[in-house]
Amino acid sequence: MLWLSLEKYLGWHDELIQFHTFYSLLIIFPQVVFFYLAIREKKYQYYKGKVSWQQAFLSGGILSILIASLSPATIYYMNTFLSPDFIDLAIDRYLISGGKETSAKNFHSLEAYIKNAILFNVSMGIVISGIVALFLQSKKAD
Repeated sequence: MLWLSLEKYLGWHDELIQFHTFYSLLIIFPQVVFFYLAIREKKYQYYKGKVSWQQAFLSGGILSILIASLSPATIYYMNTFLSPDFIDLAIDRYLISGGKETSAKNFHSLEAYIKNAILFNVSMGIVISGIVALFLQSKKAD
Protein backbone atom coordinates (compact mmCIF):
# COMPACT_ATOMS: atom_id res chain seq x y z
CA MET A 1 0.00 0.00 0.00
CA LEU A 2 2.93 2.29 0.74
CA TRP A 3 4.33 1.64 -2.75
CA LEU A 4 0.94 2.39 -4.35
CA SER A 5 0.73 5.64 -2.40
CA LEU A 6 4.19 6.57 -3.67
CA GLU A 7 3.10 5.76 -7.25
CA LYS A 8 0.06 8.02 -6.81
CA TYR A 9 2.14 10.83 -5.29
CA LEU A 10 4.65 10.68 -8.15
CA GLY A 11 1.87 10.97 -10.73
CA TRP A 12 2.12 7.44 -12.13
CA HIS A 13 -1.64 7.02 -11.70
CA ASP A 14 -2.62 10.10 -13.68
CA GLU A 15 -0.27 12.64 -15.36
CA LEU A 16 2.49 10.07 -15.99
CA ILE A 17 0.28 7.02 -16.44
CA GLN A 18 2.00 6.14 -19.72
CA PHE A 19 5.11 5.25 -17.66
CA HIS A 20 3.24 3.30 -14.96
CA THR A 21 4.07 -0.16 -16.28
CA PHE A 22 7.79 0.59 -16.44
CA TYR A 23 8.04 2.52 -13.18
CA SER A 24 6.04 -0.02 -11.20
CA LEU A 25 8.71 -2.60 -12.00
CA LEU A 26 10.97 -0.62 -9.67
CA ILE A 27 9.15 -2.43 -6.83
CA ILE A 28 11.57 -5.28 -7.55
CA PHE A 29 14.39 -3.49 -5.70
CA PRO A 30 12.63 -3.13 -2.34
CA GLN A 31 11.16 -6.60 -2.90
CA VAL A 32 14.66 -8.10 -3.14
CA VAL A 33 15.66 -6.38 0.10
CA PHE A 34 12.47 -7.57 1.82
CA PHE A 35 12.98 -11.18 0.70
CA TYR A 36 16.64 -11.10 1.71
CA LEU A 37 15.82 -9.83 5.20
CA ALA A 38 12.93 -12.27 5.65
CA ILE A 39 14.88 -15.34 4.51
CA ARG A 40 17.92 -14.29 6.53
CA GLU A 41 15.72 -13.93 9.61
CA LYS A 42 14.30 -17.41 8.98
CA LYS A 43 17.83 -18.78 8.63
CA TYR A 44 18.95 -17.49 12.01
CA GLN A 45 15.74 -17.73 14.04
CA TYR A 46 14.24 -20.98 12.76
CA TYR A 47 17.16 -22.91 11.28
CA LYS A 48 19.70 -21.78 13.92
CA GLY A 49 22.08 -20.24 11.39
CA LYS A 50 22.35 -23.21 9.00
CA VAL A 51 20.07 -23.38 6.01
CA SER A 52 20.21 -25.29 2.75
CA TRP A 53 19.33 -23.71 -0.58
CA GLN A 54 16.11 -25.76 -0.65
CA GLN A 55 15.04 -24.60 2.83
CA ALA A 56 15.75 -20.95 2.01
CA PHE A 57 14.00 -21.26 -1.35
CA LEU A 58 10.95 -22.89 0.24
CA SER A 59 10.77 -20.11 2.83
CA GLY A 60 10.82 -17.51 0.05
CA GLY A 61 8.26 -19.47 -1.98
CA ILE A 62 5.85 -19.51 0.95
CA LEU A 63 6.39 -15.78 1.40
CA SER A 64 5.66 -15.29 -2.33
CA ILE A 65 2.35 -17.09 -2.01
CA LEU A 66 1.43 -15.07 1.08
CA ILE A 67 2.21 -11.79 -0.70
CA ALA A 68 0.32 -12.90 -3.82
CA SER A 69 -2.72 -13.78 -1.70
CA LEU A 70 -2.82 -10.17 -0.48
CA SER A 71 -2.64 -8.78 -4.03
CA PRO A 72 -6.40 -8.75 -4.74
CA ALA A 73 -7.09 -6.58 -1.68
CA THR A 74 -4.24 -4.23 -2.58
CA ILE A 75 -5.37 -3.83 -6.19
CA TYR A 76 -8.98 -3.36 -5.10
CA TYR A 77 -7.90 -0.66 -2.61
CA MET A 78 -5.88 1.12 -5.28
CA ASN A 79 -8.65 1.12 -7.88
CA THR A 80 -11.49 1.89 -5.47
CA PHE A 81 -10.05 4.37 -2.98
CA LEU A 82 -6.57 5.57 -3.90
CA SER A 83 -6.98 6.06 -7.67
CA PRO A 84 -10.59 5.40 -8.71
CA ASP A 85 -9.96 6.89 -12.20
CA PHE A 86 -6.86 4.78 -12.85
CA ILE A 87 -8.48 2.18 -15.12
CA ASP A 88 -10.31 4.80 -17.19
CA LEU A 89 -7.11 6.84 -17.58
CA ALA A 90 -5.16 3.71 -18.55
CA ILE A 91 -7.77 2.83 -21.19
CA ASP A 92 -7.71 6.40 -22.55
CA ARG A 93 -3.90 6.34 -22.75
CA TYR A 94 -4.01 2.96 -24.52
CA LEU A 95 -6.52 4.24 -27.07
CA ILE A 96 -4.50 7.42 -27.69
CA SER A 97 -1.45 5.29 -28.43
CA GLY A 98 -3.39 3.42 -31.14
CA GLY A 99 -4.76 0.43 -29.26
CA LYS A 100 -8.17 -1.09 -29.90
CA GLU A 101 -11.00 -0.50 -27.45
CA THR A 102 -11.78 -4.19 -26.88
CA SER A 103 -8.12 -4.92 -26.13
CA ALA A 104 -7.95 -1.92 -23.82
CA LYS A 105 -10.98 -3.01 -21.82
CA ASN A 106 -9.71 -6.60 -21.56
CA PHE A 107 -6.22 -5.57 -20.45
CA HIS A 108 -7.21 -2.63 -18.25
CA SER A 109 -9.85 -4.06 -15.94
CA LEU A 110 -9.92 -4.74 -12.23
CA GLU A 111 -9.99 -8.48 -12.89
CA ALA A 112 -6.99 -8.29 -15.24
CA TYR A 113 -4.99 -6.19 -12.77
CA ILE A 114 -5.72 -8.63 -9.95
CA LYS A 115 -4.68 -11.64 -12.07
CA ASN A 116 -1.51 -9.88 -13.23
CA ALA A 117 -0.60 -8.86 -9.68
CA ILE A 118 -1.01 -12.41 -8.40
CA LEU A 119 1.06 -13.88 -11.24
CA PHE A 120 3.73 -11.19 -10.93
CA ASN A 121 4.08 -11.61 -7.18
CA VAL A 122 4.30 -15.39 -7.33
CA SER A 123 6.72 -15.51 -10.27
CA MET A 124 8.99 -12.68 -9.13
CA GLY A 125 8.91 -13.97 -5.57
CA ILE A 126 10.05 -17.40 -6.71
CA VAL A 127 12.85 -15.98 -8.88
CA ILE A 128 14.00 -13.65 -6.11
CA SER A 129 13.80 -16.48 -3.56
CA GLY A 130 16.00 -18.70 -5.69
CA ILE A 131 18.64 -16.01 -6.08
CA VAL A 132 18.54 -14.92 -2.42
CA ALA A 133 18.74 -18.57 -1.33
CA LEU A 134 22.02 -18.89 -3.26
CA PHE A 135 23.53 -16.12 -1.16
CA LEU A 136 22.08 -17.22 2.17
CA GLN A 137 22.63 -20.97 2.00
CA SER A 138 25.12 -22.24 4.53
CA LYS A 139 28.52 -23.26 3.21
CA LYS A 140 29.24 -26.97 3.41
CA ALA A 141 32.20 -27.92 5.59
CA ASP A 142 34.81 -30.15 3.92
